Amino acid sequence: MRHNKTTRTLRVFLGVGLLAPGLLVGSAYGVTQTADQGLALALVSLGCDDADDDSYVSEFPGVTLEPRQPLARGEQVFGWRQTLQLPNHHRAVLERIAPQGHLRRISVEIRDSDSNPLLVVLADQDCSLREARAIRYQDGRAESLLLLDGEFQPRADPVPMNPPFPAGKDSGQVAVALVDSGVNYLLPEISQHLARDAQGTPLGFDFWDMDARPFDAHPVRSEFFPQRHGTRTASIITREAPETRLVPYRYPRPDMQRMEDLITHAAAAGVRVVNMSLGSNRESQWTAFEYAALRHPELLFVVSAGNNSRNIDLEPVYPAVLPLENMLVVSSVASDGYPAEGANWGKESVDLLVPGEHIAALNFLGETVEVSGSSYAAARVTALAARILLRTPDLTAAELRDEILSLAQPAPGNFVRHGLIAEPSDLVRQGDLQSLAIHSRSVWQDDYPDGGDVFMPTFVILGDSGWEMGRVREITQEAAALIRACGITVRPAGVLEVEANPSLRDFSRSNAKLLAGKVMPGGSRVFFIRDTLDRPAYDAVTFGTGNSRRNPELRFTVWITALTRDPHIALAHELVHVLLDDGAHSALPDNLMRADTAPGNLLLTPEQCTGMRDNARKNGLLH
Repeated sequence: MRHNKTTRTLRVFLGVGLLAPGLLVGSAYGVTQTADQGLALALVSLGCDDADDDSYVSEFPGVTLEPRQPLARGEQVFGWRQTLQLPNHHRAVLERIAPQGHLRRISVEIRDSDSNPLLVVLADQDCSLREARAIRYQDGRAESLLLLDGEFQPRADPVPMNPPFPAGKDSGQVAVALVDSGVNYLLPEISQHLARDAQGTPLGFDFWDMDARPFDAHPVRSEFFPQRHGTRTASIITREAPETRLVPYRYPRPDMQRMEDLITHAAAAGVRVVNMSLGSNRESQWTAFEYAALRHPELLFVVSAGNNSRNIDLEPVYPAVLPLENMLVVSSVASDGYPAEGANWGKESVDLLVPGEHIAALNFLGETVEVSGSSYAAARVTALAARILLRTPDLTAAELRDEILSLAQPAPGNFVRHGLIAEPSDLVRQGDLQSLAIHSRSVWQDDYPDGGDVFMPTFVILGDSGWEMGRVREITQEAAALIRACGITVRPAGVLEVEANPSLRDFSRSNAKLLAGKVMPGGSRVFFIRDTLDRPAYDAVTFGTGNSRRNPELRFTVWITALTRDPHIALAHELVHVLLDDGAHSALPDNLMRADTAPGNLLLTPEQCTGMRDNARKNGLLH
């Protein structure tokens, strides 16, 4: 009964709603689309009723219906799909998802006479319109994707579909090709790394659409809901190898024979390393690539092994299993040294295991997200290759491959040929080291109480991290007031400002080890940084004796991000961890050492105060 009631509501909407000014979106994507809205709503209504073919013919005189195609998983049918050819030569595809007869979703997709996608609408189990998406065209070219709500009103800014490159200049040193779904080159984090010619024109190409705009989109499942993979992969490469000159390619899914032209184009552009975080099960799709790779031994191809949970020696994935001397095949490793869950392996076909799980990356919108899989493990090896070439630019592809393999350690089991690289971002970081410039700043003068114990860490402010001297002084004073309740005065021993590559401004254990090893090593330090690359992400991190045994340079360091909530409380909390030399938290109400830093959690107990003084004296932290 609920479906019938909702259907009547939709038909009333069809009768009068399309005349209401609030529902006309001609300014958004053209008045002709309004008729498509009405068509889509009518089809949703019929789909909700699970109407027969006669009902469609009655509703749309002149329509031609193709037979319904059952949707099944194994032997279980969970819905159907039907295509309608309309008198105006438009085509509509109606899909009804109703496992065991229980309606879950209705979708309607409308295309024009040339099969160009125009509109899709989605309705839920109650037949309420959940969202719609439309594609706006300009001079026959898809210009933008419109994200609409259930009343066809914009719910977000239009998403560009094939925009021109932004202006810029070439600033990198090592040319790396990314063969993927393209990249969102509108993001500053990507555009600043693009390889360009002397006129500022980017060097990449779209071999899918055959134009010079390799914008990130993989529309095989749906043009309205494209997958975005390349931007994530590119962001990892450029973060771990900021000197990269990125040459982005959109791979030729419609005709994989174009891979030969793609590789030829990359070689002519001066590319040294080609990242290919992609693959398929069909060998015939990769013959052109194999031929081109053999013709260009000067290129090193870094290829992902795939994520099918299988041994690709027995069940091949291409191009990973191709016998190419100038190719490295990489899969993702878990923390125990074995292939990560879902990652492929192969003693003969896979060269390396590399951490690719829970990696921070930028998505298509420029947001930091967590990604996992062999795609991202391969990207990290590509970045490592770029850093090696920055240090030793005259290496051949064969020599570069050998040097990367020489960094591998034995891996447990018998899953890959050469072993694992436990943390590639720890290796070959001369560029980051050379970027460091350390400047001493005057320590602010405050009135400090006479007598008592004094804790004097060095404060280190990363340039362009969001931290300013005045803000650091303010939160330090507030944090010190909380710790002073225990008779301990916090006073900076010195303040340093550090200029560094952007890749060093965010916390990771690799970055922390590099900075801590070069900036006032040996003492207690507080690093004021931009953000964190760790997943799960924490606003602040502290290293004491217990969690720095493998990395002693990190002992008694605090890392606090610019986006930390209640930063004065967080700083006091982390400094108490250092003084206690203990990472444990308190369950006491209103205690500063509760796990959840909050404005009301400010108190320290006498026992905590005693522990701070005793342990800090033992560790030589008090003066």
